[in-house]
Amino acid sequence: MSIRRIRRIAVDRILHPVWEGLVALGMLYLAGELMRSERSAQPLTGPAESHPERLRPDIPLTPQERKLARQLERRVDPPV
Repeated sequence: MSIRRIRRIAVDRILHPVWEGLVALGMLYLAGELMRSERSAQPLTGPAESHPERLRPDIPLTPQERKLARQLERRVDPPV
């Protein structure tokens, strides 16, 4: 058996199925990332129900909290 034939058998029977498995795994990973980004693309509605700002809306935010809120608003970009 020639070296070319051994190489061809190795590629056809070993490397090709491994490659197809890695491609399938990559597709599953990307599908999960796309679904995660679609879920997070929903508009923000404010703090959670048990968050202190939700519990006491009559108390204004502190300067540090306003600064953090501005930083969060800049980080949340709409999906392209």
